[in-house]
Amino acid sequence: MPANPGRNTLSRQWELLRLLPTSGSGATARWLQEQLAEAGFPTTKRTVERDLEDLSTVFAIRKNEKSVPFGFSWSPASSFQASAVSVLDALTLSLVQETLRPLIPSFMLGALKPRFEQASSKLSALSGKSAAGKWPQKVASVPAYLPMLAPKIDPACLAGVQQALIDELQLTCSYYSAHRDLTSELVLEPLGLVQRGNITYLIATAIRYEDVRQFALHRMSGVTISQTPITAIRDFDLKAYTASSAMQFGDNAGELITLEAWVNEGLLRMLRETPLSDDMETMSSEDGGWIRAKVADSWELEWWLLSHTGSIAVTAPTGLKQRLIQRLNRGLELYED
Repeated sequence: MPANPGRNTLSRQWELLRLLPTSGSGATARWLQEQLAEAGFPTTKRTVERDLEDLSTVFAIRKNEKSVPFGFSWSPASSFQASAVSVLDALTLSLVQETLRPLIPSFMLGALKPRFEQASSKLSALSGKSAAGKWPQKVASVPAYLPMLAPKIDPACLAGVQQALIDELQLTCSYYSAHRDLTSELVLEPLGLVQRGNITYLIATAIRYEDVRQFALHRMSGVTISQTPITAIRDFDLKAYTASSAMQFGDNAGELITLEAWVNEGLLRMLRETPLSDDMETMSSEDGGWIRAKVADSWELEWWLLSHTGSIAVTAPTGLKQRLIQRLNRGLELYED
């Protein structure tokens, strides 16, 4: 009975993967052809090159083009056992890699680089053959606020913060406070990293203070890791912290208030689709309606309310209403001749 061509091809390619080195300048196609022949898979150099081209869309194979003939090997931080990338893996990596970059330690990100490259290669190879390969071109994420460019973070600073966080060690740094226009030398005990919009924050306590604070990474410089273990809040729960409205900034951030307001008809329809809270109540009137909801008192709330000037009028709480009136009056003063 004649041999099964598909099975022979699979066996040859499996042996080819096993022959690829994990370091050095790589093995040439000619050498791989000779090794395959000795293993019982006689073939041509061109077939080996085609096999490597096909396999590189599925496995993290590196082509060394610095010298001729080219060398082929596994990409750094990769291996035969862990290098295969499924279509689902490729799609996931492609969609999340930019979001993950600030939150993954540099050495881990370096280990993932071949996977990111392999995901891109696989989706590129599949784009003309599979609908799944075209998925990244069919989806996008757009912020619901005015888009601004992400601030630049010093790579050395980011790496130092991530390492101190992993090792649970104190760090020292220079920190610029935009609010006070002042740079201070701080000793911090890192507790977590949070990505908020396009800004990355280190959640930490500062020596001599007990409260947990947020420090924007792009305002940090000269990060040095201490050998002193952190001592404060060893049982700190980052998920509980972010769920507590702590990342909503303002003098009263985190404090819940009952917002009551009149809104016009258009805004009322929008809020019924996307409520301000689970317990939000609405009541229609002839030219709009009323809303009542428990929300966190924060700058974000004030910005949202001011962004709908002309469509909403806050009636309670009184303190929030007065703050909004003051800001609206200051705004009008800037437009006076």
